[in-house]
This record gives sequence, C-alpha cells and structure tokens, in this order.
Amino acid sequence: MAETTLPAENLSMRKIWLHRFAVVVAMATVALIVAGALVTSTKSGDAIPDWPTSYGALVPQQLVGGIFYEWAHRAIAGITALLVLTLTVWLTFSPVPRWLKVLGWFALFAVIAQAILGGLRVLVVSHEKVQATALAITEASHPDALRIAFAVAHATLAQIVLGLTFAIALFTKPIDRSGNLLASKGLSFRLNGFTALSIAVAILIFVQLLFGAIMRHTEAGLIIPDFPTSFGKLFPPFGNLPFDPNNPQRMTYDEFAFKVTIHFAHRFNGFLIAVLIGLLFWMVNKSDQVAPPLRKLALWKSSLVVIQIFLGGLAIWTNLSIPVTVIHVTVGATLLGLSVLTLCQSSIGEFGNFAKVAAK
Repeated sequence: MAETTLPAENLSMRKIWLHRFAVVVAMATVALIVAGALVTSTKSGDAIPDWPTSYGALVPQQLVGGIFYEWAHRAIAGITALLVLTLTVWLTFSPVPRWLKVLGWFALFAVIAQAILGGLRVLVVSHEKVQATALAITEASHPDALRIAFAVAHATLAQIVLGLTFAIALFTKPIDRSGNLLASKGLSFRLNGFTALSIAVAILIFVQLLFGAIMRHTEAGLIIPDFPTSFGKLFPPFGNLPFDPNNPQRMTYDEFAFKVTIHFAHRFNGFLIAVLIGLLFWMVNKSDQVAPPLRKLALWKSSLVVIQIFLGGLAIWTNLSIPVTVIHVTVGATLLGLSVLTLCQSSIGEFGNFAKVAAK
C-alpha cells in the first residue's frame, strides 16, 4: 500500500512502531554478545558437540554448567535471527528509502553468516568429516588454528551485526509530528574534522574488539600479568621477554611473543581510543553548532571509555573474573554501537544540525 493512501496518523504510528521494534532488535544483538562472552569466559564453547541440534535435540535433557551457557547462547542467537528477519521484511514493505531496506538485508545476511560460523566453530572440533574438509581446504596444520579462526570471525561478525542494527534503529526514528524519518531527509557525508575523527574512533573500536576476540580465544588475557604496567615497565621488553620454557602450556617462545604482542596492542589501542574520544568530547563542547543528540553521545562515550579502562585493569587484577570480563565485553560492544550512532547522526549534516532544527 502506498504511503499517500494512508491517513497521516496511521503512517506516523506505523513508523513509530517500526523504530521501537528496531530498538528491540538492537538490544537483542547486545544480549547475544553478552551471551557469547559468557560462553567464552566460562570456557563452554565445546560443551555441546553437535550443531544446530543440542545433543540431538532442540533442548538438551540437562541444562547445567557449560551446557546451559552454550544452549542459552544458541537460543538467544535464534531469537535474534528471527527478530532481524522480521525487521528486514518490515523494512522491505515499508515506505523507507531503498538504501535503508538494503541495510536491513545486509544485517540479515550477516546474522545468518554469523550463525554458520558459530556452527563451524563447534563442528571443526567435534565432527571428523567437517574437520578433515576444513583442514584440506585451508591447509591448516592443526584443528585448533581453525577453531580459533572461526571463533574470532564469529565474534567479529557479531560486532558488525550490532553496528548495522544500531544504525537501522537510529534511521527509523521519526523526527517530527508527521512521522518523517531521519533516513527520509537524505544524508550528507561531508568529511570535516569531526566526521573524520568519528570514523577513526569507530574503526579503532572495531579493531579493539578484534584484538579482544583474539586475546580471549588464544587465552592471552593474562599473558601480561600486571596493569597498568607491562612486566613492570611502560612497554613490554620485547627483546627480552620473561619466557619460561618449562611453562605448563608447553608454549613456544614465538607463541608467547605473539600473545604478548596482541595483548599489548589491545592495551595501546585502548589508550588511543580514549584520547580520541576525549578529543571528540572537547570538539562537541566547544562548538555551539552541535545537535543535542551528538552532545549526549559524546558524554556517554567519554563516560564509558573511562569505565572500560578500569574494567580492563580489573580483569587483570581479578584473574579474569567472569562477571568482570563479561561486562568488559558488553561495554566494548556498546561503545562500538554508540560510535556507529555518532557517525549516523553526523551524516545528516554538519554536526547533525538537521536534528537540531527538527527538534525545535
């Protein structure tokens, strides 16, 4: 049905409910990342050896320990996939710009790909044929390398899904009483200093989450045992790392050096992110041309990055306490979502001025 054939009030309510549903979908992706963090933190990734079934059934007979965490993760993933599918269909048959419909389809394809990667992560360990096929295709030397690769790709794609759903939630937001959407007013991607810095922050946060996923799945979270120092120094002594050849993990020096490098890169990149977010906060507050939504986003990001740094240190000090690591992952994902919102909000004009005018 064409948009012009519907009463204005009906159109407005339909768009309001579309936006509300998009927000629910975005929150579901956050919940999915939290569930995934619980699985990794409790080392429950191999608790259920089959996929997509769970011990041959939809629900395993015993939901205890790691089985519960892994099954709950799968259940939340299934619900999220259904929500994304519903949102994509809703967008397809709604009077929204074509590019927003395409964004919905990207989110759907991404969540399906994420589910497949999650399944491969399980089967490459437990299913002999899948393992043999994967080893032959990739020419990997050991199944563990494939397990880590699939796990990291699975975690990374989750962040992409989160970014897409956050963007859709923002662009489906009605911005005036007639129900006009933010997306319907057109975008203006002018590369000014604020936008360039926002892009840099979003990219660095995505890279940071990638580093974090590699750290978690290679068990490098405590490879540098102190914080904020690294082996008692500002920078790790890469030329003379304190390697124990008799370590219980039978880790080689090269493996140890790789894990130290990834861990320190995660810390250093986090410092860069904090500096750039602080600069964004300064830019937003020194200008009177900034829309209120951007001011709020800058405040939230500045507050969360301080909390995130503390959580990173707390994870070391508490020997990777499960609640701390899960909250750390959740705050990191939220920072990425807020960075995506900042980019989307600023794309409607210089410092988001359209939203500022529309709010009056």
